[in-house]
Amino acid sequence: MIEKFIHSYVNRLTKDDIIQFASKNQVSLTNQEVDLIYMEIKNNWQTLLYNPNIVFERVKGEVSPNTYEKIIYFYDLYSKKLSLLANFH
Repeated sequence: MIEKFIHSYVNRLTKDDIIQFASKNQVSLTNQEVDLIYMEIKNNWQTLLYNPNIVFERVKGEVSPNTYEKIIYFYDLYSKKLSLLANFH
C-alpha cells in the first residue's frame, strides 16, 4: 500500500516541487543539487525506501555538507512518518 502511494507521488514529482520544498524549509540548493536530488528520487526511490545508505553515499560528495545534512534530516523525519502510516493500516 505505502509503496503505491510513494510511486504515485514520485511519478508526479517535478524539479519545482524540490525547489519549493527546499525554499519553504530554508534550504538553499544549487541547480546541480536540484538536478541530482530529482534524478535520485525519480530513478532510485525504491532503493531510498529500502536501502537509503546506498543513495546517501553516492550523493554525499556531490552536494554541499549543509545540503547533505538536510537530506538526511528530512529523510529521517519523513521515513518515520511513513513508518507510522504503514503501521497504522
